[in-house]
Amino acid sequence: MVSYAPTAEICGRNTAQAAQPVHELIDEGVEAGRFRATDAAFAAQLVALAIDAVQSGLLLERTGLSAADAFGELGDLLLHGLLRTD
Repeated sequence: MVSYAPTAEICGRNTAQAAQPVHELIDEGVEAGRFRATDAAFAAQLVALAIDAVQSGLLLERTGLSAADAFGELGDLLLHGLLRTD
């Protein structure tokens, strides 16, 4: 899908748009005291890069995970990396 330029462009735009709600959710979680203080823009961009890597197949090839499993792992890693432990 991402090897076809028009489709890749659409996927890229969708990924960039997906990063904004992640950024907002992290900011809200930090403000509410549920997440530890972190750079929400950085975390959102990491999510966007991971989405791109799943869509291109690179991350799936390197891990052997399915797309669904990769996204599940990403969510788990992100959430548990943000939760406060105190």
